[in-house]
Amino acid sequence: MSVLMSLVIVCLIAAAFGYALGVHRLGASRACRMLSASRRAAFAGGITTVAVALLSPLDDLVDRSFAAHMVQHLLLMMVAPPLFVWGRPAIAWLCAFPMNARQSIGHAWIGTPGLLRAFRFLMRPLVVYVLASAALWFWHLPRPYDWALRNEGVHVFEHACLFATSLAFWSLVLEPYGSRRMGYGMTLLFVATFGVQTGFLGALLTFAARPLYAAYAHTAGLGGITALEDQQLAGLIMWIPASILQLWTVSVLIIAWLQSAEQKAQAADVARLARAGQKTRTASAAWHPSVLRCLLVVPLVLQVLAGCDAISRTPAWDVAGGNAAQGAMLIRGHGCGACHRIPGIGDAKGNVGPSLAGFGDRVYIAGVLRNNPENLVTWLRDPQQVVPGNVMPDLGLTDQQARDIAAYLYKLR
Repeated sequence: MSVLMSLVIVCLIAAAFGYALGVHRLGASRACRMLSASRRAAFAGGITTVAVALLSPLDDLVDRSFAAHMVQHLLLMMVAPPLFVWGRPAIAWLCAFPMNARQSIGHAWIGTPGLLRAFRFLMRPLVVYVLASAALWFWHLPRPYDWALRNEGVHVFEHACLFATSLAFWSLVLEPYGSRRMGYGMTLLFVATFGVQTGFLGALLTFAARPLYAAYAHTAGLGGITALEDQQLAGLIMWIPASILQLWTVSVLIIAWLQSAEQKAQAADVARLARAGQKTRTASAAWHPSVLRCLLVVPLVLQVLAGCDAISRTPAWDVAGGNAAQGAMLIRGHGCGACHRIPGIGDAKGNVGPSLAGFGDRVYIAGVLRNNPENLVTWLRDPQQVVPGNVMPDLGLTDQQARDIAAYLYKLR
């Protein structure tokens, strides 16, 4: 066993032991909040991936197979780093130390401004992107690549460069700590453009007319394939599996972006409703903040806590110019029943939006607007203007059509 292999084993064991000790010292409840089962599994997956890349028979094949070497690079660049990042090892490793040691580490980190500035500079998105791109292309140029294969120390440095820049890259993409340094749109561009680079490199290797690397020019690849075929296989490995991983990442980011937008819209709704509630407060009313979270569910509580008169039933609204029978036909024609349960409309059994049963007795529309005919017509004609980002679509209703639908809804008591 070589010295370098022994060093890798020691580092992996130390990393795993420190992580396990940190989880243990956190205690069950705190560990579940900070290092959930999925994060612990991700860290274990990262340790396993590095072990497969550097300690398994795969490492013995890289001297005679470019394809095997490309698998190793893929594991060190696109599999192990995101698993480590998602596992939040820094928290566990720090908690593995006694309290006084943690405080000393924190003071040393904060008390070294030069180190902090260097770290912040190196973690800037543009710097990370440039370094990751430079490492990708430099170590896959023929001369540096052959140099690394001939010199074990250079080979170790090559792997360290690829792993470290990828770790920084995935730290920005996943952002397991605090707020995001890049918005989701910029992160998508970050991942997609880097994916174009790996795909282009894979295509160059796949369609090259001759072997590009002297180290493999006169060796037989796995299964006795020629050097050119081995290079083409390596190109396909860099091209297709890497592209699949990056497309999956883009899909996850898009879902996270949509969820974030929905949460912001809900927060805006609560804030808007809170502002509306302020107008109905009496001079002596004082609310606990938790009441605001109830407003979207039980808007009638707003009036009770604000000192308004108790209301048993809202007035029977008369929509000027509205035709309830025509409104029922419009509701069917626009497919409102696909999202709502609407009494009197036979096929209206949707569960996407709230049930409209008893709509005529409601105090608020969408938890925001006071329930009256003019507000309802406004909501029906342009719901996105009232609550941007909500799931209610713009149906393109005219004023008369909105009044007809409103007339029908106010009959639901």
